[in-house]
Amino acid sequence: MARISPLESADAGGNAAELQALIDFVGYRPNALFTMARREGLLNAVLGLVRVTARGPGRFPEAFRFMIAAETSRIAGCHYTTAHVVHAAAHAGVSEAKIIALPDRANSPLYDDAERAALDLAAAGGRLPMGDTSAAYAAAARFHDTDALHEIITVIAAFGWFNRWNSLMQSDLEAEPAAFAARIPWLS
Repeated sequence: MARISPLESADAGGNAAELQALIDFVGYRPNALFTMARREGLLNAVLGLVRVTARGPGRFPEAFRFMIAAETSRIAGCHYTTAHVVHAAAHAGVSEAKIIALPDRANSPLYDDAERAALDLAAAGGRLPMGDTSAAYAAAARFHDTDALHEIITVIAAFGWFNRWNSLMQSDLEAEPAAFAARIPWLS
């Protein structure tokens, strides 16, 4: 049970159209966002962060940015956020088989070397304490230019926010991402 209940309405500071577009994309009302709405301006700021890191135009397709977020969240140990982002990745076109293979990507033909390197950087960024990320960054830099590396890191950092928020808040997982997560062996 969540430590603080979500609001019934997010009128307390969110961009209604942007929030509705996100709800329409994932197919449910995210409890965490409606809890964030308790602080005026926070929901709007978080929706903006999602817009510039995971959604919309970028060097990588949205689907892959959600996979970066998934690996960061998986390593951070945040079940709620991980369930959300793998569900969003599936909505964006990532196959369930590829999501299932995420922890074993080094041996999976579903991932190429550039994806593996980016996801290894996401794993390094998801660990706390973080430790030395030099090797993961250098490996990713072999495949990705500065702008792409910047984008990877923005996704890692943004979802660090969600991992801390949802783990501390103990956000209640909604039925839709919970049902999807139940089909992912490493997440169920």
